[in-house]
Amino acid sequence: MEIPQSQIRDFDSWREAARDFLQRSVPPERILWGSAREELLDLGFSKTSIQSVDTGNQHQVPAEFLNRAKLVACHFANDTWDLLYRLLWRIAVFGETQILRKQSDPEVASFTLKEKAVRRERHKMTAFVRFRKVADPELERETYVAWYEPEHDVVRLASSYFRDRFASMNWSIITPRTCVHWDGTRLRFSEADSNNRLPEEDELEAYWKKYYASTFNPARLNIRMMEKEMPRRYWKNLPEADLIAELSSASYGRTKSMTEQTLAPALSSRNKKRPRGAPDGRELNVCRSSDEVKLLTVKSSFDEAAEHAATCQACPLYQKSTQTVWGSGPKNARLMIVGEQPGDQEDLSGQPFVGPAGQLLHEFLQRANLSTDQSYLTNAVKHFSWRFSKGRRLHQKPSSQQVHACRPWLEWELRSVRPEIVLCLGTTAARSILGKPVSPVSDRGLYDDIGRPFRVIVTYHPSYLLRLPLGPEREARSTEFLEDIRLARIFIGESGKREQSSSQKKEPQDDLEAP
Repeated sequence: MEIPQSQIRDFDSWREAARDFLQRSVPPERILWGSAREELLDLGFSKTSIQSVDTGNQHQVPAEFLNRAKLVACHFANDTWDLLYRLLWRIAVFGETQILRKQSDPEVASFTLKEKAVRRERHKMTAFVRFRKVADPELERETYVAWYEPEHDVVRLASSYFRDRFASMNWSIITPRTCVHWDGTRLRFSEADSNNRLPEEDELEAYWKKYYASTFNPARLNIRMMEKEMPRRYWKNLPEADLIAELSSASYGRTKSMTEQTLAPALSSRNKKRPRGAPDGRELNVCRSSDEVKLLTVKSSFDEAAEHAATCQACPLYQKSTQTVWGSGPKNARLMIVGEQPGDQEDLSGQPFVGPAGQLLHEFLQRANLSTDQSYLTNAVKHFSWRFSKGRRLHQKPSSQQVHACRPWLEWELRSVRPEIVLCLGTTAARSILGKPVSPVSDRGLYDDIGRPFRVIVTYHPSYLLRLPLGPEREARSTEFLEDIRLARIFIGESGKREQSSSQKKEPQDDLEAP
């Protein structure tokens, strides 16, 4: 049977349903807990209500499990409710009361990882929520509003911290899932809301930026450590994030000045090398390392990111290239096609896949009934790597350092476009996406790893097909290349059907909720 998503929204509703199922002796495999999917599995139980039926079964459950389960219940994974009931079933029915001690057990390991993720997210929320003052003279008490996007539903867990910390003012924390409000006497929770209620920057925020800038120590700048303690996904909602790129860009010059003024000449040699990840301060908005790319693209739009990429000097390729070749295609494309690097004609035109290999790619896309209007085209490396021979610029494979330097640009495109399928053309593209050596000849095919938000298909680069002599091998490889493109089209078609079906099923519900 299925429990509808609307009935299982928190630990208490899950606990009520789980108690009922235990009394009925319903095993985990016969229950489909509410999820984003709309399929129904009817095994003779009610799908519209949960009624408690006392069968006389009494089950003893350790308090430790219930206390830790309350934390795990805040995890956003689709399998959370099912995992909790499976463990509860093993404890209550099979008497495995010490099961949480078995860290080698796959279900216990998943339980523990989810618990740690929730605890970590609760800590991050207490650190990264930023309030803005509501300018309303009719309000009796100071009132503040904050917008936060938690990775898990930890608002209720963290609410007591904010209540105790900011008891003297009224405040609201708005999230896409649960909101919490404090009026000076009690906490109140409400459903999801948008950030439209968030006021513009107030004077307190300006003071905070000034304080942050004054305490910024350029000599201790470490971008990687900063990202570890303050992950980039939080930056867009932090007012001080706007200052990071500027402060980092000037860090080397400030460090050198501090050294010359305060340290003896004998020690000045220690600071000749720039701090890890720090720009050299000569030009703002010029990317001279992969870390600077990450800093400058935190809140960038497509046009702004393209402008930053045009000034990229993170590797020596910019010295020989005509220009940066940025990605092209719909900004919400379901399919992203990633090649190795621009070729000679791409370098001159500034557009990806316009040379001989690109023309062959377009030909195969048409044969697979896919158009470039449905695909976002880009490369793992944005500058043309070449060597001069016999009066021509010939392709030269980019080094691993050059691929690494360009990796943040590709990561930005993946986060912004959010494709469902990524078609990797060739070894360089596959390695940049998968993070490991992959050969299309021996490792060609689908990679649908758990935890990656998109499927990956590894196939040949069109230039590889062009280099093959005419004959059976080229024909066979071309057939396989076409099969891989058609596989991508199939996945896109299935996804489109699911979205259409989901929207059709949501329409009646909207009608019922309309006033």
